[in-house]
Amino acid sequence: MKRRSLVGKEALYTALGIGIFTFFYGLLSGSLEFWMAPVAFITSAFYAGFGAPKDKALNTTLSFGMGILWGLIAYNLFQIPNMNMLWWTSGVFGTMAFIAIILQGTIMKFTSVPAWLLAWGTFMQISLNTTIKNWPLFVVELATCMLLGLFFLDFGSDFFKKIMYQWFPEKSDELPLDQHSNN
Repeated sequence: MKRRSLVGKEALYTALGIGIFTFFYGLLSGSLEFWMAPVAFITSAFYAGFGAPKDKALNTTLSFGMGILWGLIAYNLFQIPNMNMLWWTSGVFGTMAFIAIILQGTIMKFTSVPAWLLAWGTFMQISLNTTIKNWPLFVVELATCMLLGLFFLDFGSDFFKKIMYQWFPEKSDELPLDQHSNN
């Protein structure tokens, strides 16, 4: 009877890939002084939870862009003076969410509403709670951190996992992580 390890190759390679690429992302974002660096973890976790479909990376990227655009529009609408903020902001959010879903379902089918709304929500969370002094830099840094989450953390850790499987292929008597019993 063969002894099984507590951690399967899939889990081990995934953990190593994520750990290594997160370490290098920390070095990169710290060196570039990205104060929004955690945004990459939001987009990486979203994309991984979405199933990380490589053929949808461009769609997700465009959807993040639409979310940022939606954030800029909403933020500017919130600057209109003399509005009842509760009713006004609720109306803006509701109307813009409605429009986003209609656009995605008709002329912008290439977008993904969850990615669009995630980017929009992230934009709003940051912009409504932090004083933004340089808007172009803010937008570029936000988009960069979102894309680094997708393309550096997700794609990088997947690339690492593929390399590990090439160097240490599965043996025929080993089962993938999802096929191990819970015993």
